[in-house]
Amino acid sequence: MTNGNPTLLQDLLDRVKQLPPAVGLAAAVIAVAVIGYLFVDVQPAPEQEVVEAPPPEPEPEPEPEPEPEPEPEPEPEPEPEPEIEIPPLNDSDEVVRELAGALSANPELASWLVTDELVRTFVVVIDNVAEGTNPSQHVPFLRPDGRFQIDGEESAPRMSAASHARYNHVAALVTSLDAEGIGELYARLRPLMEEAYEELGQPGSAFEDTVWRAVAHLLNAPVIEGQPALVARGPLYLYADETLEYLSPAQRQLIGMGPDNQRRVQQKVREIAAAIGLTDLPRPHVVRR
Repeated sequence: MTNGNPTLLQDLLDRVKQLPPAVGLAAAVIAVAVIGYLFVDVQPAPEQEVVEAPPPEPEPEPEPEPEPEPEPEPEPEPEPEPEIEIPPLNDSDEVVRELAGALSANPELASWLVTDELVRTFVVVIDNVAEGTNPSQHVPFLRPDGRFQIDGEESAPRMSAASHARYNHVAALVTSLDAEGIGELYARLRPLMEEAYEELGQPGSAFEDTVWRAVAHLLNAPVIEGQPALVARGPLYLYADETLEYLSPAQRQLIGMGPDNQRRVQQKVREIAAAIGLTDLPRPHVVRR
């Protein structure tokens, strides 16, 4: 609906009033019609706009699965180094010296390997230790540096720690040895060792038992804590404790290295024995003096 012009309507009414009555009546009707026209503006209802629904959005296409990365080509395995062939016993020193030289980075090992008949010497040392004999004549490099020393009065001497220190270099070299490497080398040289053992008048098959007895003999040596008392016998000193003096020469030699060095050596012997495959070995034994 719209509003008419009020000035125009008022002017129209004033003019109707000035007409004669008959004419005024007709004019009034016309005026009413005009007023209706002016004050009532009927417009047709607007057409309802048809809003079409938007078309559905297309479903997104699934992302393609990533292609699997190609598996890296395996690196070629390094070709194994050719295994050194073990020569006959009489010609074995050079090869044994080379193989044994890789068992430790300690430079003193080379001095242990300068002797000849390495396999035969090793077999004799094992046989000596198994019987309790001191093998020092076959392995002079194991002899200590310096002279034996004592502490205390001449009437009541005791072993000095300085005497133990003479064996520090031996213990250091022994503990530097690669036990697993020795186990592998033992397996490779076993036929030669059995042959050398037969040369001693023993069945070669019994050599492994002899190795076990030698290892057990060393591990049975008690670790002596403290400074054991000694007694003088001419130029020599013996243990005042007869139980120690009754030990074998090989065990007394090991005890003479002192408790710290002895523990280190015995521990390495135990590791080597395990690498060789020996079992049922003695447990550590400590004696305090």
